[in-house]
Amino acid sequence: MAHLPEKPIIRPPSEWRSLLVRITRGCRWNRCRFCGIYPALGEPEFSVRPIDDIKADIDTLSAMHPCPETAFFGDADPLTGGIDLFSEAARHLWQALPGLRRLTCYARASTLWKTGREGIARLAHEGLNRVHMGLESGSATVLNFHRKGQSPEMVQAVTEWLSSSGIETSFYVLLGLGGSDNWEEHIRGTAAVINATAPDFVRIRRLWLYTQKDAGQESPLWKMVREGKFHPQSPEGTVREMELLVELLESSPTFLICDHANNFINVSGRLDENRKEMLTEIREFLALPQQVKNEHYRATGSRI
Repeated sequence: MAHLPEKPIIRPPSEWRSLLVRITRGCRWNRCRFCGIYPALGEPEFSVRPIDDIKADIDTLSAMHPCPETAFFGDADPLTGGIDLFSEAARHLWQALPGLRRLTCYARASTLWKTGREGIARLAHEGLNRVHMGLESGSATVLNFHRKGQSPEMVQAVTEWLSSSGIETSFYVLLGLGGSDNWEEHIRGTAAVINATAPDFVRIRRLWLYTQKDAGQESPLWKMVREGKFHPQSPEGTVREMELLVELLESSPTFLICDHANNFINVSGRLDENRKEMLTEIREFLALPQQVKNEHYRATGSRI
């Protein structure tokens, strides 16, 4: 039987054309209340793949797809496998595919913090071009509640290290993460971090409390909802969060995009060129008759 490469369980939508290389399995942290998605998708434990297996996958993938422009290392936080393993895999990738233009990965801010400025510079030297990082929220209160394991200050520091090393940063923001009670603090804190760091990309997501009844899996946040400790944001409230976020963001080259199917509204553009147009589009939607908006909310699905 031919060798079949392992694939990361989840990849960013923007990496849909990338060569997918699995460095680690699952998520070592696996404590975020809003997530728990790797166990739900059949990967309950974290593990690091042997470097020989990773190289074999790269060799097979390069034979199957000899001219990819981009590659993505997964799963959730492949740097937790260690900087030496990541670097060796990256070197093998670039040697196997000399025409490659970009290597990206997911990374937690806390892992980048432990990697340090010098470690991040080494990753850049080994060919890492872009990091997809879950900011989720810029509010320390919201981050602590959801057990994210990072602070706004930590995110700001590692983003500066990435930028100074020439590595692009792609933030992910979760609308609704503050619930209906702390939504404004959530958004104001998030805008403050984005304004302080000017990441290359900000990608918008909507919080989804998933349930898989057949498999007995659900978002850990459901427990907090049942106990009355978290009150989910309404669909309209989610759009108003987006309105406030765009309103508060300052002019910069950052590209903001709603590139996921579960967003209630999809706007995109550079903050220094398209912010006013994005804000107008959001407000025109909010001005629609409530029945029209409610039908749109119902028609918008939730998915990974």
